[in-house]
Amino acid sequence: MTEEHAEKELSMAKQAGDLEAMSSINIDLQQLLQGLSKYGMKNIVSAFGIVPRNNRLMYIHSYQSYVWNNMVSKGIEDYGMKPVLGDLVLKGATATYIEEEDVTNYSIHDVLMPLPGFDVIYPKHKISEAYREMLTTDNLDIDNMRCKIRDYSLSGAYRKIIVRPQNVSWEVVVYDDPKIPLFNTDVDNLEGKPPPVFASEGKYRALKMHFSLPPSTYATMAIREVLKMDTSIKNQMQLDTTWLR
Repeated sequence: MTEEHAEKELSMAKQAGDLEAMSSINIDLQQLLQGLSKYGMKNIVSAFGIVPRNNRLMYIHSYQSYVWNNMVSKGIEDYGMKPVLGDLVLKGATATYIEEEDVTNYSIHDVLMPLPGFDVIYPKHKISEAYREMLTTDNLDIDNMRCKIRDYSLSGAYRKIIVRPQNVSWEVVVYDDPKIPLFNTDVDNLEGKPPPVFASEGKYRALKMHFSLPPSTYATMAIREVLKMDTSIKNQMQLDTTWLR
């Protein structure tokens, strides 16, 4: 949120006379505005400190992921779906660079990209400069990512840019009623409910997939790669509305 935006929201809140009455603004923004009202625009750190710690960290980690996503997209755009000299890979538990004689020993599934922080290294090619440019645009110094406030001093981490799902299985099922569940939830399984039984013919078809992913990878992305369709919340809600008419 920009300073101008914060000042505008704060002014609106004061005119309303009650910050708690702003039902159209999410709770984190309400708390931030309360902090700005208490500490002023010159003390953003204290103002932001009113937001619960877990929520504050979520925003910081989301920014790291935002940078990571941009760098992965640029890396694939510039170098394609193959490892190149200067990419990062794991050797044991340590990130290291791919040297010229090692390029053919790795695949795209081995390549890492760092989440920005003070304890990571960056690729030895132009993606490193792209990191620097993006962080500089956001008033961050890539060479000085430590912060005297511990919560905001992030060490960084590494993620593989492409992950192959494990334990993959799938089936196509047919059904007539779009309102019935097509699979058991964990609660259903704990309660011993039998799985749904499908007929051999039906008005609708569905693809059921089972697979395992490591931490920091998401099923929505895997499904989007298979279906080649928008998996945003807005689009899915529109689909639900259409199906349930």
